[in-house]
Amino acid sequence: MITLHGTFPRLLVLVGFCLVLGGIFALGGLALSGPLFGVELENLSALTQDLSSPESIQILKLIQLFNTVGLFVLPALLFSLLFIQKPLNWLKVNQSSSAMNFGLVLLLMFSILPAMNWLVEWNQGIQLPEAFSGLEAWMKGKEAGAMELTKAFLRMETTNDLWINLILIALLPALGEELIFRGIVQQTINKGRQNPHLGIWVSALLFSALHMQFYGFFPRMILGAFFGYLLVWGKSLWLPIFAHFINNATAVIIAYKLGVEGMEKEFDQIGASESTYLISLVGILIFSSLLWVFYRRNRFTE
Repeated sequence: MITLHGTFPRLLVLVGFCLVLGGIFALGGLALSGPLFGVELENLSALTQDLSSPESIQILKLIQLFNTVGLFVLPALLFSLLFIQKPLNWLKVNQSSSAMNFGLVLLLMFSILPAMNWLVEWNQGIQLPEAFSGLEAWMKGKEAGAMELTKAFLRMETTNDLWINLILIALLPALGEELIFRGIVQQTINKGRQNPHLGIWVSALLFSALHMQFYGFFPRMILGAFFGYLLVWGKSLWLPIFAHFINNATAVIIAYKLGVEGMEKEFDQIGASESTYLISLVGILIFSSLLWVFYRRNRFTE
């Protein structure tokens, strides 16, 4: 293990690992796409702009796979091996949790979905002052591009498409992002602190900011903070990993069952439309009650 003192130097090294390995793996994904799909590198950029082409989506998914591994999973593992004494203990991945806790987390994730839909709708309605109209137009353009790519990824015709998306969109991000943000960033900030809130909210803010989607910033930050409290109270990183997976996997499965358009018109509107606001309120009450049960159970009995 290499000794590295101080919160800022440790986080700076972690960022360096993410940038370097992320860049290397992004280039590796691009380089591998050519021979795998029989595409000349000079034609690859133009091909990946065509989101209506199944071949383009396959290439983009391969690149996304490399990006996720290089940007999150490998940096977390390498940093832990080099700079953390007893990394399994530090990351809390050698500590499982009870079936009751996982069941509570599952219920918590489903009960908060209507309220999260409402929060997404509210966040998308935010308008910046006129002085920032250029910035707002840029952010909306980036958001629209990200949304179109997400829709393209979520269009699935076979069960193989479903399993690929569950791995690519749900499992790998849940593992990699939770290792980075809750396992390393949150616990590095909170090291030596009695109060865990600073690390929870700073890591949640960074978690949301990294996605570069302003019109989903606040719901993603709230989710990140919730994942952070699951780690602190549940004392196992597998709980936020599970919650993160359920959040992403739910969207994938709903898109598979209803189609992307059906998901937007039906599922995403639960709690977000005026006729379903009551569902959001009931969901929040259920979520709050379950969260209190989770806190009390882990605070006083484990």
